[in-house]
Amino acid sequence: MAAIRTRTDSAASTRIFNESYFAFPAVLDACVKDGIKTIAIAGDLTDDGQVATMDGALALLQHYSETHGVRFFLTPGNHDVFAMSGRHHTKAFYTKDGGIASVTSNRQLVQGEGAVLEERMFCRSYSDLAPLWAPYGIQRQEKDHYWECPFGVDDAFDKRMFEIASRDGSVIHRQLDLSYLVEPEPGLWLVAVDANVFEPRKGCKDGSHFDAVSDSTDAGWNSLVRLKPFVLDWLANVSARAKIQGKTLVCFSHYPAIDTYDGTVADEDFLFGATQAVRRTPWTMTSNAVARTGIGIHFSGHLHVADTSTIEVDGTRLTNVALPSPVAFPPGFAVVTGDFRGVSADLRRVEFDRFDAFFPFYRNDAKADSSWIEASSYGQFLYGHVAQLVRNRYLPHEWPTDLARVFNQASLEDLFALAKIAEPVAAGDFVSQRVGGLSAIDLVVDWYAVRKGSEFALQFIPSNRLELYFKLIAEYGCRQWADPACLQSQVKLFLDMMARYLGADATAREAV
Repeated sequence: MAAIRTRTDSAASTRIFNESYFAFPAVLDACVKDGIKTIAIAGDLTDDGQVATMDGALALLQHYSETHGVRFFLTPGNHDVFAMSGRHHTKAFYTKDGGIASVTSNRQLVQGEGAVLEERMFCRSYSDLAPLWAPYGIQRQEKDHYWECPFGVDDAFDKRMFEIASRDGSVIHRQLDLSYLVEPEPGLWLVAVDANVFEPRKGCKDGSHFDAVSDSTDAGWNSLVRLKPFVLDWLANVSARAKIQGKTLVCFSHYPAIDTYDGTVADEDFLFGATQAVRRTPWTMTSNAVARTGIGIHFSGHLHVADTSTIEVDGTRLTNVALPSPVAFPPGFAVVTGDFRGVSADLRRVEFDRFDAFFPFYRNDAKADSSWIEASSYGQFLYGHVAQLVRNRYLPHEWPTDLARVFNQASLEDLFALAKIAEPVAAGDFVSQRVGGLSAIDLVVDWYAVRKGSEFALQFIPSNRLELYFKLIAEYGCRQWADPACLQSQVKLFLDMMARYLGADATAREAV
């Protein structure tokens, strides 16, 4: 009967777990209150596609459909399904006596490590999940005004298979694509793109085994353009017909089609290396290819950020609205309105009363950080989660060791003093003179907060801290160092990225 994930797992994950039990219904209740009848979910409906988790989520959708007349439309994310094979999962849960149990669908771990066997921890394959998702746009429903997929108007799953090859061409698998176009109400064309791509591995001919393919997590549109080009052809055809017929076109997938980090990815790669953000950002050529389809606007999830980006290619504009998640900072969702002339999105925050329902369990955890679980609101709790990620994920696993050590030791006073040193200083030679004041770790936490939440984050950062950040940005902005790899240059680049997250354009940054 294990049901509550450990605080330690949440602290190291890009999203929290237990609070989704209240957060997701809170979003649905807000939609019902506003009279919204059409809800699109841009992937990652579940934690990791576990049978028990997916069945529970689909039961909730069915309840809202039957009770409130809401229609849901799904597209698969990297946490909902795995290729044509499915795969095992092992998770840690609290036990009723305060201990921790490892629960797994993998029998080998039960024998070798003493984990508890639970077959419902298994993540389904495309073939097994598709029929369960059929009522949610995946197949035609009687109330639809129109339905099609990239393969035509036949919604049978065996007609929606395609071939995908390994990089060397030696292995070819057949996989299922769940993209579709549906007209749930007159004039609205809702296009869901299945942007999951499971590329076969060299020498792995048996596609029924999970090791036979690469994970879709870092692939996204970069791999879709290369391995599922028929989707782009279909999107171009759909967008052209939508214009002719005067339809309101709303396109969504799990993965972003444009850089959502304000053009800072190259800087991040230089500063930190190939971080998760760098690996998951679409290449320019990818974004250009999507833009040329003419879809106009695209909604994405995956990265848990609130951001809107626009590019123009050969006179055709593409806007990507990156949607926040109800279970990551900043917690939110979008209300989309529009007509044949265009579409707009209103981002809204998620708040609910029982956000602290699991705090007693976290307090019993010997590893718990008490400061995180003293939050006065759900938003504040998730802002605290950013600090947990900085300490448990970003600094130890994504930052260079010397740079992480500097920010772990330094104060903002140290960084102000560092800016005044004309000679380049190596990160390994830095010695903190800290005597108090704001920690550089606070700066790092807020750096990630504004990267994730843009203007949403400003509601959580004290104004006196923001004032110091802008002064620090100005202090480094008016100086240059000969060595681009020295500590001062690294801090300058870090702060320049923050300025872009805060919305300062290039002219403003140069003026500073």
